[in-house]
Amino acid sequence: MFGFSFWEVFLILVVALLVIGPERLPGVARKAGEWTYKVRKFVANAKAEMDSEFNMQDMKQLLNSQESEISKLRAMVEETRHDLSDTENSVRGALSDAEQTMRDSAAGEQARQDEATDAESTDTPSRLKAKDDESGQAAPDAFDDELSRLASETGESFQRPFAAPEPDTPAEPATPQESTTKGQDEPKERGRDN
Repeated sequence: MFGFSFWEVFLILVVALLVIGPERLPGVARKAGEWTYKVRKFVANAKAEMDSEFNMQDMKQLLNSQESEISKLRAMVEETRHDLSDTENSVRGALSDAEQTMRDSAAGEQARQDEATDAESTDTPSRLKAKDDESGQAAPDAFDDELSRLASETGESFQRPFAAPEPDTPAEPATPQESTTKGQDEPKERGRDN
């Protein structure tokens, strides 16, 4: 119990019997048992409180660390939202600028076409003939020249934007030169000498 051996406890009981007497010994033993029970209960409660206090401190530390991690994550989410909204705004601005540029260039091209149409309708045939005579040929349009140059380089056909599509022209009859080349590709008829 408290590090006493059996003989030591026996010696204490004999001394207590002699000092207290046999009549009061059972009452004193009962009181000593109650006091021992109370001391053990106090020690057990103190141990439980210390353990719970240590566990509570650990739990508080764990809770604090988790709260700090959660606050960091929230800050990261808010920063990402802010970055995404900035990116969205910049993309919308760029799209708006591009759309405005396209509209401006389309309006400019349309205005040039309208001016060219107006100029053609206001020019008289004699003025057009005078222009042809001055340069030896009709004044070339730089845009049309660029389109024809691109068409010859790439092999594709190009036309002015916003221009009315040209009607399909009927196929031209084969020229005599084409018909001779076609005849050479075709097998010769038997029995006929060329």
